[in-house]
Amino acid sequence: MSQNSGMDNFDTSEHAHKVLMSLFTIFRHLRPSGKMGFAVHHEPPAPRHIMALLHLATHGPMSVSELATSLGVTLTTASLSVTQMAASGLVAREEDPSDHRRTIVSISPKVQPLVQEVMTTKVKALEKGLAALGTERSRQLLRDLEILLGAIESQEEPTLEESANCRRTER
Repeated sequence: MSQNSGMDNFDTSEHAHKVLMSLFTIFRHLRPSGKMGFAVHHEPPAPRHIMALLHLATHGPMSVSELATSLGVTLTTASLSVTQMAASGLVAREEDPSDHRRTIVSISPKVQPLVQEVMTTKVKALEKGLAALGTERSRQLLRDLEILLGAIESQEEPTLEESANCRRTER
C-alpha cells in the first residue's frame, strides 16, 4: 500500500517498519545490559522498571502518581512497578509527610551509584551518536521525534480486532 507524498515509489508501510526496527535497535544499545549489575535476586529488572529508575535519576524523588504521569502509564501500572522495584530493593518508598495518602518514591541508596553510572554511560553513547549528526541535524532529529511522538500519542490505540481487520484489508 504505497502513498506518494512528493516522493516516487515511497512505501510508508515499509518505511514505518524500517523506522520501528531502527528504534528498537537504538533502544537495545541504550538499555542497561545484565553486565551492569542491575540484577537483583538473579533477574534483571524489566524495561518498565529501568525506565522508571532512569526517570527518577533524572527528575528526583516523586509521588507514584507523578511517576505514572511522567511515564505515561496508569496509576495502577506505576504502583505495581513501584511495588515490584521496592521488593527488589531498587527503590525506597516513604510516606509524604505533608500528605499521608501519598507515597514518595526514590532510588534506593544501594543502587543509586549504579543508576548514575548507567545514565552517564548511556548518555555519553547517545552524545557520540548525536555528535556524528552535527548540531543542526541533531536539533532537527529532536524536533522530528517530538512531532512523531505527538502524532503517535494523538491516535487511539487500536483494539486487537481493529488491528486484525487492518491486516486483512492490506493483503
